[in-house]
Amino acid sequence: VLSNVSFEINKGEIVGFLGPNGAGKSTTMNILTGFLSFTEGRVEIDGLDIFDFPDEAKKSIGYLPETPPLYPEMTVTEYLNFVYDLKGCKLNRKKHIDEVCDVVRIKDVKKRIINNLSKGFKQRVGIAQALIGNPPVIIFDEPTVGLDPKQIIEVRNLIRNLGRDHTVILSTHV
Repeated sequence: VLSNVSFEINKGEIVGFLGPNGAGKSTTMNILTGFLSFTEGRVEIDGLDIFDFPDEAKKSIGYLPETPPLYPEMTVTEYLNFVYDLKGCKLNRKKHIDEVCDVVRIKDVKKRIINNLSKGFKQRVGIAQALIGNPPVIIFDEPTVGLDPKQIIEVRNLIRNLGRDHTVILSTHV
């Protein structure tokens, strides 16, 4: 249960929730993204109340849950095109997906089946789906869990770079 949680994050900031398992990090993120409701207070994303304007507010969010929402039988390209359609993205499809793949460094595995990728590449595909549509707010729940030390450094550098153009919220227990 969360109680008396209050914070404001400005555009372009990278903010981390640090705490042990069970501290409420994922619950807070699920409330911020509109996946969980709340009994008191309010949540505004990019100036929009998530309760009053859920569809509009959610369009401002790219979300990577702790377990990336991947379809293992799809190729990376098929999956990112699927996410593009789900989000109703209006950017140039090929150019945008290519740019996202460049940013998360998955260009070399675009034609591969997701199930055949390493944990690190699956995590990168999960990050890529969060970036589709170029949302101003990106929320990562435990983005480095299960990764090896080299992959952790790469994901942290990626997050640092994303912070130049996006507001980034992430959780970690490390």
